[in-house]
Amino acid sequence: MPLSNLSTVLLLSILIVAAVIDTKQQRLPNVLTVSAALLGITFQCWLYGWNGLMNGVAGFFTGLLLLLPFYAIRWMGAGDVKLMAAVGTFLGWPESILAMGLSLGVGSITAFGILVLNGGFLNYLRRYGPMLKCLLFTGQFAYIGPNQGEASTLTFPFGLAIALGSLATLGWYGHLNPYLAIIKAAYCG
Repeated sequence: MPLSNLSTVLLLSILIVAAVIDTKQQRLPNVLTVSAALLGITFQCWLYGWNGLMNGVAGFFTGLLLLLPFYAIRWMGAGDVKLMAAVGTFLGWPESILAMGLSLGVGSITAFGILVLNGGFLNYLRRYGPMLKCLLFTGQFAYIGPNQGEASTLTFPFGLAIALGSLATLGWYGHLNPYLAIIKAAYCG
C-alpha cells in the first residue's frame, strides 16, 4: 500500500529525530518509538481502513519479531527494536522486511568498519577461530567473550542504520519521487 505524502513526511521526520537522538544519546526514548508506532497505525487505519490496520500491524510485528533476537543477545538495544517496529507500522508488509534487511546491512557494515578502524579485527578473529573449531569438532558452541575495552565491545547508534535503511526502502518503492522531483526542479531548472 502506498504511503500518503503526509505519512511519508512524518516517517522521514521521525527517522531524522531518531537518528539525531540516538547519535547524541546512544538511546531511543519510548516517547518517540511508541508515539511513532501509534501514529503509523493511525495513518494506516485512516488511509486504508481495516486493510491498513492489518498492514500496519503486520509491519509492526515484522520489525519487532525479526529484530528481537538481536536484542536478546545484546547486539542492539530495545529502542532500536521498537523503532524498527514503528517504521514497520508506516511501511507495512512487505516493505518493512526490506527496510529491516537494509538496516541490518548498514549496521553490519558500520560495525565491521568500527572494528577495523579501532584495530579489533584480529582480536575478533582470535576469539571466533577457537569457537568455530570447538563447534566443528565437538558439535558444541562455546562462546568466548571479548575483553573489556576491545573494539568489539564498542557500540554505535543503530537508529542511524535504521534511518538509512528505511530511507533506502522509501526510495526503492518510489515514495521519495515527489520530493526528488521538487529538488530536481529547484536545482536543475
